[in-house]
Amino acid sequence: MAEGKPRRRTPLVRLGAPGPYVLFALLSTVLWFPVRLVEDPDRSVPLALVRAGLYGVGWGLIPILMAFLPGVRARADSGQVRAWNRLRAALRRGEVPADEADRAAVIGQLPTVRRGALIAVVGGVLLFGGLAVLAPTVDRTASGVFYVVVLTIVLALAGVTLGRVRRLDRRLADTR
Repeated sequence: MAEGKPRRRTPLVRLGAPGPYVLFALLSTVLWFPVRLVEDPDRSVPLALVRAGLYGVGWGLIPILMAFLPGVRARADSGQVRAWNRLRAALRRGEVPADEADRAAVIGQLPTVRRGALIAVVGGVLLFGGLAVLAPTVDRTASGVFYVVVLTIVLALAGVTLGRVRRLDRRLADTR
């Protein structure tokens, strides 16, 4: 890669938004759960789960934010990174790339983006929806409201991503 060119930001996990966040939040919640149990053994297991979920929501952002750090960015000269960047640009603009190689890269990556958005919908409802239902039962109503807000944001982002994928898919079908 030439020294003068800026590096592109690429996520650590290439899935459609907000799929990586939901996966990282789930992993963080699972990792924080035993810590919350050990920290206060006199409290109930559901309360430890709700508290671990709060940490999971915050810590789930860390890998996503790491993509913005200069030393963590992926090498821009790899074929997968170039294909991912072409797809992101096509999704943002809503236009089919004119170049045949770019079009093939976009077509190859669309199922991955769709899969990530669907993972976010299903995983978000299960994780954040489940925690939102559990939180009031352990007298953590504010936490339940917070989980509903996070779930709403996740579903909105997944809806936008799926809409962009659908629009680009239609435009790709029209150009074939």
